[in-house]
Order: sequence, then C-alpha cells, then structure tokens
Amino acid sequence: MNTVTLGHGSGGRQSHELVEMLLEGFRKRSIGPELEDAALLPGGYAMTVDGFTVSPRKFPGGDIGHLCVCGCANDLAVRGASPDFLGIGLIIEEGFPSGELAEYMESAAATCESLGMTLAAGDTKVVPSGAVDGVYFSGSAFGRVHTVHPLSMSNIREGDSLIVSTSIGRHGAAIAAARFNLSVDGLESDCAALWPLIKPLLSFEGLHCMRDCTRGGLGTVLCEWAESASLHISLDESSLPVDDTVRSLCDVLGFDPIYMACEGCIVLAVSEDSAQEVVNVLQNSPLCADAAIIGTVTRGEPRGMVSMRTSIGGERLVDMPFGELLPRIC
Repeated sequence: MNTVTLGHGSGGRQSHELVEMLLEGFRKRSIGPELEDAALLPGGYAMTVDGFTVSPRKFPGGDIGHLCVCGCANDLAVRGASPDFLGIGLIIEEGFPSGELAEYMESAAATCESLGMTLAAGDTKVVPSGAVDGVYFSGSAFGRVHTVHPLSMSNIREGDSLIVSTSIGRHGAAIAAARFNLSVDGLESDCAALWPLIKPLLSFEGLHCMRDCTRGGLGTVLCEWAESASLHISLDESSLPVDDTVRSLCDVLGFDPIYMACEGCIVLAVSEDSAQEVVNVLQNSPLCADAAIIGTVTRGEPRGMVSMRTSIGGERLVDMPFGELLPRIC
C-alpha cells in the first residue's frame, strides 16, 4: 500500500489492511488493542473512539450529532457496557453556519439525555475554508461493563446461532438515496441508540458475541467473525430481513444489501438453545420487530469463510467487499 485510498475507509478488506499497517508499531511492542468495537479496561470499564464525516450531514432518520452519540454508545453496548460518559471533538470549517452547528449539538444532547449519558469532555478546532467539508465529529465513550464474562469474537463456537436484530442496510440506503437525489417513500436510516434493547440480553448465558453492523454491513462483520474463529458461517438468504425500500434502492444502484451500512442493527452469536428466546426478547422492542435467526456457525468448509444459501437454491461465498461502495456513510 503506497497511498491511502477511499477504499481504505470502506470497512472492508482494504480497511483491514490499513488498520494492520497503523497498528504495526503497537503490536510489535505488545501494546496493541484487540480488534473489537470497544476495549475492555481493568476495573470493569470499557471505552471506544469513533469519527463521523457523514455526507449529507442531515439525512432521513438523523443527523451527524445524533449519529455521533449512537455510534459511540452502540460500540460500548455490544460489549455489554453502559454508555455512561461521552467526549466530543469537532473540526469546524471556517465560515460554517453557527446555527446549523447548534442544531447538531442539540441533537447530540437529546440523544445523550435519552440514554442517561453525560458529556464529560470535548474539544473544538477551526480550520481554514476548504480544509474540511463543513464539520467533522469525533467521539470517545466510556462506561461500566455489565456482563460476568466478556463478549468477544473469541467466544464464538460451533453450533452457535446467528441473529440480526432488525432489517439490514437501512442507513447506507438512506445515505445513498439522499446523496443521489433519489426519492424512496418510507426509506429512513435505522440510526438509533441500542443500549435499552441490549441490556435485557446480558443475562443470557448463551450470549457469546455482538457487533453493530456499520461500515461494510452485516457481510463484513460475519467475515471478520469467521476468520477470527477459523470456523465456517452458513447463512440462509431467505431468512435475512431486508426492507422493500432498501431492496429497491439496491436494485437501482447495483448494491448488495448485505454490505450496506447499518446504524441501529446488531448481529449476535448465541448458543442454539438460547437463540429463539433471544429473538423473542428483541422483538419486544419497537426497533426489532424484524429480528430473526439467519444462520449458524459450523466446522464446515471452507474454514474461515461465510457461505449463503440463496433464495433460488444455490450457494455462494460472502467475502469482505474490496473498494469503496459508498464513501462517508458515517
């Protein structure tokens, strides 16, 4: 890799190459992080860091302020940690309207209030006109872990059932529609803070791992899991919940819903005997009416890969996307 491209920000295969390069100096000193959504710290705490450059900044179902809080809070929640404290950093372009900036901060504040989350720290930088596109947000969140055993990719086992909490791809589809001026009735981002629906799941002993399906979508998360566990993941396409608005948008633009970004959808690996009960709990939330079991973890071949039984009866491999499907979706 001689230069960084937009593809390195996709969340797919090139993003992994970039992360490996960035972490090399830390790894060789044995001070590098585990590659989870949030880090588990000594004393029963967790923290995460995230950045937000979404374009457009306002989109059906949210805006960059709401997205910043949800993204940080969800990274903690999928590791079983409550979103307690938040830090926000802003890089603001000279000439940016102060009223618009206040709207995004009000949106962030309202989302924090709904979670009982406190803004604990922050920073602002103003750069010359043209140095950034309007405003970029970065966030760091900190909270207490509420699980007895860590939720991690290392817990994934043969026989685990895979569950998605809601229909996939709505955030990426909403951003694509807004960016390309396409009108799709009823299409909105799924952007939402998920701690209230995740907290009741933490009492299940069969809950092994969770991840929110952001950049690269559901497909990329499952590829990461299969490679990490050196197991095979088998999906059933007919079980994947895909909203008609997302499917129609993807048909027009040539995208695959399984790789479209989500901001209010999690995938879970749970023991088979707990799976249906977990789905039942999820479906009690208004955000998760479409929760479904979509596949299983096996010792089948090829190891470290994901396959999907298609709706027409065939089977295809699901690999991490290469290149950038849609830049700046979060």
